[in-house]
Amino acid sequence: MKNKKWKNAFILIGILLFLCCACALRKVEVETSLPGAEQNNEKDPLEVPPAKENTEEPSIEPEKPPAKEENNVKIEPEKTQPASTKPFWVSETTRLTNNIIAIATAGQADYKANGSQKGWMSKNGELYNYYERKYITTDTLVADGYLESGLTASAYKILLINGSDLAALEGTSVPSSSMEFQVFAAVKQSGKYMIASSDGKVGTISEDSFHNLLVKYNQNNGKVLRLSSASAEYERILNYISLFEGRFDEYYVREIRLDERYAVVVFSNRRNTADIKEYILENENNFWEVVLPNAQTEYYPITSINRFLPNFNLELLPAYTLASWRGSIVSTQGGVEAALFSANAITSSSEIAYQCGTSACAYAILTNGNRYVCYSEGGIWKAEFVTSDIAAKNFLLKKTGINYGFLILDD
Repeated sequence: MKNKKWKNAFILIGILLFLCCACALRKVEVETSLPGAEQNNEKDPLEVPPAKENTEEPSIEPEKPPAKEENNVKIEPEKTQPASTKPFWVSETTRLTNNIIAIATAGQADYKANGSQKGWMSKNGELYNYYERKYITTDTLVADGYLESGLTASAYKILLINGSDLAALEGTSVPSSSMEFQVFAAVKQSGKYMIASSDGKVGTISEDSFHNLLVKYNQNNGKVLRLSSASAEYERILNYISLFEGRFDEYYVREIRLDERYAVVVFSNRRNTADIKEYILENENNFWEVVLPNAQTEYYPITSINRFLPNFNLELLPAYTLASWRGSIVSTQGGVEAALFSANAITSSSEIAYQCGTSACAYAILTNGNRYVCYSEGGIWKAEFVTSDIAAKNFLLKKTGINYGFLILDD
């Protein structure tokens, strides 16, 4: 009986030990399934479905370029990096977008600050230095201090166009602040051109659309000619100027140069030979229309006229800039009469039919048709007989190194 009681006691103790071990084992399993618990290289008995992989490209807004300041501010593009070091979250499209925004921002700042003095213009739609006869590249912007280095110049095109022309193309969304004539940057990617202004990316267009856009800025309008005063077209152009001015007037013409689309006329009325004007006319269906009067007021005609008429061939402009002579041209130069009297060319001042001059040089035509260039040398005025207007220009150019064509009447 006594042995039987001990036997039951041992059985009960065994059952209790078994239950305690089972509870301890369950607690270990729960703890190992919690995050951060050590797995001890053992496979979790609970199957957890894998997280869904995000196959979409991260949406990253292009970094807005730094605000432009009046002083030279270098715009830093995203440096070109090898694929192994490029951050995985920056796509190639984002990298190129950031670059063209930086280039457009730097180009617009440089053009606005220095373009006029440097003779920057749009040539066939691209930013071009008229005086140096070369296109502007990222290297130019780096050298001018407006852009950080790190871009391949040949990979990007710097444009100078009207944003409104770009907005008319499919695939673009041009903000109102970029509709005017300004600098844009473009880069070719996958057979298309991504384009941006300083305000950001404005769109992606096809290669054909890109080339058709630049054609609008083609300045090849035919051969540049100097129109003869004996031609019927000469008088016809002067009549259109009279219509524009609202009165019929007689003019003293210095020169008319034209191609198949535009004409440039430098002239004065007969009442005041010193009031010299420069008009640009456009030929539409064989009718001439004044599209830019008073170009003589432009101190930087290369840039300012190109901004207004980007398809105008600037080779039509005269070699002199009339604005720089403002206030220096006179209709009567006392030294002319003295020189002509000294040369025995006249016996009376009434024999001078035309004269126009500056403080150093002048041109005169007598009533008998003889032509003279007059110049001051050592404080003494002298007169030289010439046979034509071309001979007069060449004489003064050789004598002074200055083009005085605005004083000399067209033959």
